Amino acid sequence: MLARCSREAPNNFKRAFRPLWLGPWRRFSSSTLENQPKPPNANKHSPNRAYRRLAVGVALGGGLYGLWQAYLYSLKRDSFVAYTLTAKEPVSSTASIFHLVPKRQNQNYEIYKDAWRRGIWNVQFKQPQLQIVRAYTPLPPTDEKTAEEKGEIRFLIRKDPYGEVSSYLHRLPIGADIEMRGPSLEYELTPEVRQVVFFAGGTGIAPALQVAHALFEGSSPAASHEANKDRKLHILWANRMREDCVGGVSDEPPAERSPPKPTWSGFFSKPKQKPLPPVSEKKGVIVQELEALKQRYPGQITVEYFVNAEDTWIDEDAVLRALSRFDDKDFSTGYATSQEKRQILISGPPGFIAYLAGPKEWRNGREEQGAVSKLVAHAISKNPHNVKVWKI
Repeated sequence: MLARCSREAPNNFKRAFRPLWLGPWRRFSSSTLENQPKPPNANKHSPNRAYRRLAVGVALGGGLYGLWQAYLYSLKRDSFVAYTLTAKEPVSSTASIFHLVPKRQNQNYEIYKDAWRRGIWNVQFKQPQLQIVRAYTPLPPTDEKTAEEKGEIRFLIRKDPYGEVSSYLHRLPIGADIEMRGPSLEYELTPEVRQVVFFAGGTGIAPALQVAHALFEGSSPAASHEANKDRKLHILWANRMREDCVGGVSDEPPAERSPPKPTWSGFFSKPKQKPLPPVSEKKGVIVQELEALKQRYPGQITVEYFVNAEDTWIDEDAVLRALSRFDDKDFSTGYATSQEKRQILISGPPGFIAYLAGPKEWRNGREEQGAVSKLVAHAISKNPHNVKVWKI
């Protein structure tokens, strides 16, 4: 008995610690999954999954294509492109209108279309010898269709004897290449804008013409008149010499002038009689463009001319007259509309801007608007208006 137990003990010990045999369970489990009946709608869901995959693929492809187009647009805007100087049209002894066309036909004109509709924008010219750039504001096209076909852009540029880029541009012969980069949006006009008073000094008339184009001609020609019939633009253009605005005659001021001067002011100063501007049948290039705009939009676009050499200045009276052109009926109720509807824009040399509304200020390496002061602030305090003031 003991001998038999000892002989079988090793076999029993081995069987006790042998792992379980899982072969039949595996076969049973796999066969059960394979033979398990499929739900009745299983085949119906597979096309939906394919459609979802297709939709995700299309959306992903569209997104990548949009990013690629945005990259190409930014590349065009941020890289210099060669343009050819085709003409220089003299405006005065110190200023000319430069006509530029791209070396490759219609190379970049499509990126300017949106900028014309949005407001005030500029491009940068490169001075290759000194490797410096300066921003210049394009003039709106007089014939948009022809300008688009040629890709032509015009600039009113005054020759500054101390300006590296302007002197370089005026020295260039016809047919020379000019490297240009842009556009860069400087000030956007929102759809709310209805009335604008624009103070322009010298070549600052270019942004004023851009505003006129964006306000009245930015939409489609068919809907332009009806959509913009309640918009108004009054331009006060100041120049040193009459040759810059030869032939320009100011529009009559509004009948109501507010507020009146104090009765005691005449005791301290005698009002100075301002001479009448010389009559000239010849009209300058920019004056002709302003006259054409006034004919297309009678009563909506008005212009006043000021010439330092003729002792006519944009003084406080001129600013008050300009503010009186605003339709301020809603202000009397105490519920003024948004500032976006009525705006005062100022463009010109730094001294011109500082004289009218105080200088711009530099903060953290950036040029900012600064406080509104001087003539504009004083006039607004006398004749309160809920307006937005912006220095270009």
